[in-house]
Amino acid sequence: MKMILIVAATFIIAGTVSAQDPLDATEMEQVMAPVDFSDVAKSIWDVVKKGADDYRDETTSRSEFETAAEFDARLAQRRSDLAAKIQTFVESKKIANRVFAVWFSAALVRYNADSQTYSITSSTEISVPPTAEDVTTTCPANQYISLQEKNQRGYKFAYLVLKAKSEYSWHVDGKTARGAKADEPNVAFKVWFRFDMSQAFVGGAGQFTIVPLRIALINRGSNTTYWSDDILK
Repeated sequence: MKMILIVAATFIIAGTVSAQDPLDATEMEQVMAPVDFSDVAKSIWDVVKKGADDYRDETTSRSEFETAAEFDARLAQRRSDLAAKIQTFVESKKIANRVFAVWFSAALVRYNADSQTYSITSSTEISVPPTAEDVTTTCPANQYISLQEKNQRGYKFAYLVLKAKSEYSWHVDGKTARGAKADEPNVAFKVWFRFDMSQAFVGGAGQFTIVPLRIALINRGSNTTYWSDDILK
């Protein structure tokens, strides 16, 4: 019995060690669940936050023997060094080239046979790091995805959500609509994102930008794309 437990534990440990960081994957486009995308976002945000925190510490460490000019020069050099460190991370992980496709739930609410439109909603909320001291989390304005911040139990949280707007009315013929409803558990939105790190650390402050690129309504069972659109045209 002890040997069986040891062998099982070995496999568990081996599986944990071999799990690949998405930022180290050779594939430049990866499909993942919302929780996995949250982990990727947090790992990148942490690097920006560390740079912003280090710089803030520098701004409060002026020596009594340091002139104002010397202090300003040291801060300028520190800003440059921290920006270069973040850029080295961005380039080493090929973040500018990576695209992350994330699944959002889709609920087929009601079909209007006269207008041949299906109203659809999604309850998925993807947790991402909220705006914090010296780091701003942003998502460019668009008609599909929004970044919402909430205060819960005294803490700030941020979520990427699908906007509940009329743009999500799916124009579809009755036959296709009936087929989709019959297979509703397999119907989901797929949204492609990338991270814009071009202004990650400027002027001593960090910016973490999540860019939604494309959205599609897909039947995951039959691998059928019902509808798709570019978000940022």
